[in-house]
Amino acid sequence: MPEHLGADEQKRLATRAIPALLLAGYEVNCTPDVFEEATYRQAVHDIRARAARPAAQPPAPADSPSRPAPSRRTP
Repeated sequence: MPEHLGADEQKRLATRAIPALLLAGYEVNCTPDVFEEATYRQAVHDIRARAARPAAQPPAPADSPSRPAPSRRTP
């Protein structure tokens, strides 16, 4: 954790990182004196809310106008 942060902010930051690390497949060990239950629950809620929202996607490119088939002329 960045040293310029206070102890409480370091705890919040560490706790908020846990759900993302777990989702990424990491094993997380955290001492109880650092873990904040309410912060953890909020972080899980935030991750679920982001996952529920569809990602903004750029609009699909417009189909190129199809050329009319050349007319057949018979001699």
